[in-house]
Amino acid sequence: MSKIDFLSEDNFIGIMKTENLRWQNECTRQGQFSSFDGIELNYYCAVPQSPKAVVAIIHGFCEFWGKYHEYAWYLYQAGYAVYFLEQRGHGYSGGKNREPDVVYIDDYDTYVEDYKQFLDKVIVPETGGLKKLLLAHSMGGAVAALFLEKYPGYFTAAILSSPMLKMKNNTAPVLLKLLSIYSHVFRKRRAIAPGQRHFSDTPVFETSSTLSKPRYDYMFEMRKKDWHYQTYGASIGWALASLKANDNLMKQASSIKIPVTVFTAGNDHLIDPEGYDNFAKLVPQVKLRAFDNSRHEIFNADEPDRKQYFEEVLATLDTYSM
Repeated sequence: MSKIDFLSEDNFIGIMKTENLRWQNECTRQGQFSSFDGIELNYYCAVPQSPKAVVAIIHGFCEFWGKYHEYAWYLYQAGYAVYFLEQRGHGYSGGKNREPDVVYIDDYDTYVEDYKQFLDKVIVPETGGLKKLLLAHSMGGAVAALFLEKYPGYFTAAILSSPMLKMKNNTAPVLLKLLSIYSHVFRKRRAIAPGQRHFSDTPVFETSSTLSKPRYDYMFEMRKKDWHYQTYGASIGWALASLKANDNLMKQASSIKIPVTVFTAGNDHLIDPEGYDNFAKLVPQVKLRAFDNSRHEIFNADEPDRKQYFEEVLATLDTYSM
């Protein structure tokens, strides 16, 4: 594995505003393409000379390219071609809700088909026969599992980081059924879901999914300055589609035949760990790696765990790319 100097808490902001920004300007490219239904989707890529493989990233709920500036930079330094799609309704991609800070999706199959278009129209034509490795986080993990089940021929292996294989949900099934009926009858599927909030420019680091304050501040500043990055709350439709996706991905999980490494966070307030165990039972080649002290975003954990996480991700990718 290439020697990479992972950023500490002390030097993160300074290097992100100098060396990383220079890399963004000189080595990354932004593009757009039309998805299956005509929606314009936005993506970024960075391809080093003689890449060893392609790493295609599927981000999580309310995320955007800026949240992965550090992560993608490490992948690039390690010799990987990086492709990052801002999913429908996120970042500079189309498909925004009427309230743009509230995320809506009709069905996770839409996310899956968007990603297939990204592969067919951008990644495969540009990278040819290079091995394709999938890297997904949170909501992106659910999308990744559904994609691998439906389209098995694209990827050699996958890494899922805190994947949303089962959300923590304390709502009684009868109430969910009533919510589904209500949202359908009164056409409220795009409305913000109960318990969700609109974007506020007041930071909430203490209750966030990250343990690294410089990284939280870096991302939050981008949110405050650009409305495209202010996705924040879930719509009723997104919540119902996510629960449906959790059920569906388990039904076909045994069809996944490629190696999959799942990194899990011990202090994750969003994901039910039962989903990891169920998934591993259905996909025997799954390897579980726990970071017991991390919150949901392991790539934004405290310094020791974060460094260990990145080292293990890159080592795993190198094994998969051989």
